[in-house]
Amino acid sequence: MTDRRLLCFAKGRPGRWEAICVDLDIAVQGETQQEVLTLMQTSIASYLEAVNAEEPAVRARLLRRRAPWHVRAGLVIGFLWHALTRRDRGDYRASYELPCPA
Repeated sequence: MTDRRLLCFAKGRPGRWEAICVDLDIAVQGETQQEVLTLMQTSIASYLEAVNAEEPAVRARLLRRRAPWHVRAGLVIGFLWHALTRRDRGDYRASYELPCPA
C-alpha cells in the first residue's frame, strides 16, 4: 500500500454537480456534492480493482493516467478565480483529496 493521494475537484449548483479526479482522469455527475463525492470514491475503487487485474506494465501505465494538462490548468485557475472573487453566481466549487489504495 502507498500513501498516494488523488486530487479531485467538484463544482455545481443545487440539483446538478460534477466532479473529476485529475490524477486518474475519472469524472462523475450527480445531484448533490455528497453524491458526487460518493460516486467518485466508488468509481475510483472500481477503476483500481480493474487496474489491479492487469499485467504490471499496463497497471503502471494506467495508474499514471492523468487528465490533460489544459483540463487541470483550467480547473485550478477556475477554482482560484472563484475563491478570489467570491461572487455569488449560484454555483459552488470544492477541491479535495482522496486516498489511493493502489
